[in-house]
Amino acid sequence: MASDEHDSEARRMQAELARAKAEIDRLRNELAARVPSGDGGEKAGLLEGTLFISEVEVRSAIARQLRNGARLLQATVCVYLLFDGLNDLVAQRPALGLDEEQLGKFRCAVNRGLSGEVFHKRQPTKIDQLGDDPRAAEEPLGEIGMRNGVCVPLLVQIRDEENRVIDTRAIGVLWVINRRGASGFSDDDVRLLEVFARQVAAVVSNADYVNQLETKNKTLSATFENLNAGILFVGADERIQLINGPARQLFGIPEGRGIGEAYYRLIGHHGARDLLGDAIRKDEDQMAWVNFDVAEEQRVYQIQVARVRGEEDALNGVVAILDDVTEMRRLDQMKSEFVHTFSTELLGPLTSIQAFSAMLQRLPDEFGGEMRREIHGVITGECTRLRRHIGDLLNVSRFEHGIRVHLNAVSFDFGAMLRRLVEREAVQARQHRFVLDLPEHLPPVIGDEQRLEDVAYNLLNNAVKYSPDGGEVRVAAAVAGHGLRIEVRDAGVGISKEQQEQVFQKFARLQPTDERVRGGRGIGLFVSRAFVEAHGGSIGLESEPGKGSTFWFTVPFHPPADGDIRES
Repeated sequence: MASDEHDSEARRMQAELARAKAEIDRLRNELAARVPSGDGGEKAGLLEGTLFISEVEVRSAIARQLRNGARLLQATVCVYLLFDGLNDLVAQRPALGLDEEQLGKFRCAVNRGLSGEVFHKRQPTKIDQLGDDPRAAEEPLGEIGMRNGVCVPLLVQIRDEENRVIDTRAIGVLWVINRRGASGFSDDDVRLLEVFARQVAAVVSNADYVNQLETKNKTLSATFENLNAGILFVGADERIQLINGPARQLFGIPEGRGIGEAYYRLIGHHGARDLLGDAIRKDEDQMAWVNFDVAEEQRVYQIQVARVRGEEDALNGVVAILDDVTEMRRLDQMKSEFVHTFSTELLGPLTSIQAFSAMLQRLPDEFGGEMRREIHGVITGECTRLRRHIGDLLNVSRFEHGIRVHLNAVSFDFGAMLRRLVEREAVQARQHRFVLDLPEHLPPVIGDEQRLEDVAYNLLNNAVKYSPDGGEVRVAAAVAGHGLRIEVRDAGVGISKEQQEQVFQKFARLQPTDERVRGGRGIGLFVSRAFVEAHGGSIGLESEPGKGSTFWFTVPFHPPADGDIRES
């Protein structure tokens, strides 16, 4: 009779094991279908934004394993603990046979208690009587009502590209507690629990892998949408598979449209449409600069279309990157204009120096002392102009490389410096009438005299240059607060409001309506602003087209305490 009962129990156990195996196989197949394999599968999942498995599904799958394990092993409690990545093993939901309070208490350090020992040694342990084992006191097993139990490690196999096991990693432990009836758990129960532990570990590991994929997916999606460049992916079937916000805005494609639709039906811009078509039909990468009207402004975009290939070098589609290069093109144009203008301005002083030097050489006895002094003065002045041009260019290079302005500070007479500048310029620009407006007593300034003279020269030279009809050029200086305010006023062509915002930018050149005005180098005011600000001052202008301009700058009597200044 006892033998018949044993056989009946064995058959029942076999049936339960068969059902558990079927459930395990179903779960494995479900996860295999949901989790992509290899790089290509992962990328495809990311591109489609697929949510492979939800937290609810993970909890449901684990709960089924816990119920099956508890039923087969006749345990009243079945719970798993996971390593938190720091110091503890922490009980997780779902759990069978524990209330919320008990579940919250069930945690222990990875180097303490039975759970910690199983986790570290990766070997199961069986407890027949809780009170007989001193290790049980190191974690709250008694508080959750444990009498006996089995603990096995949750192990995850690390495989290589050929699916070979190369390592095993412990992620937690699985407990069954308090076997029904008088007897405790057997060695067969331990082996059976190890089978369930492998399945629970597989579900947890795959869920963790999926969560990582989802996190990657969200990060990539956020990055994709927040790029300044427009991105568009068109498949080999000429249908749009990916498009981000900037590309939608550029092509006027509303949300909800685009994906799965033929690109040539949605993209109205002929240049962009032709590039995509050429890349697909000719199987060649394409690149071009095209104009777009954006917010009532024409912008230049660089479109690069690259082919994307799959297995056996088959064309999967093309990806287009649309980058706004308007400012870059504008800067390139300004640089080209600068090189041309700068070369011309270098040739001017060099030509004068060469001509006067040759004249003195060929006719050494033809000029009296006064004339020779005047010629030498012209040569010196042209050398000074040349030095300023080259100095400005070198300073621009320094500023671009983040080198701070070093000032050789001396106490000097600002008024005398202005008189010297005006007298020199009056010789060169005889069609202008120069007026120097200075108070009787102007306090001395401590600063870099050469660099402040360069600032004043730039303003004075611009006043002459942008006054093709001549007229008055007034240079004024006055005490203003704790320093001086210097103004240079002309009666020239003036500057429009739009251009006033650009004049102090690098390579900015005015576009005057008067064809007689020859533009400058585009760096004088840029360098001047840097010199003035290095002294702790400011620079600005007031102007009206057709009525002239007033450029001004301020400089304190004493340099700033934290200024980068060397005493001379």
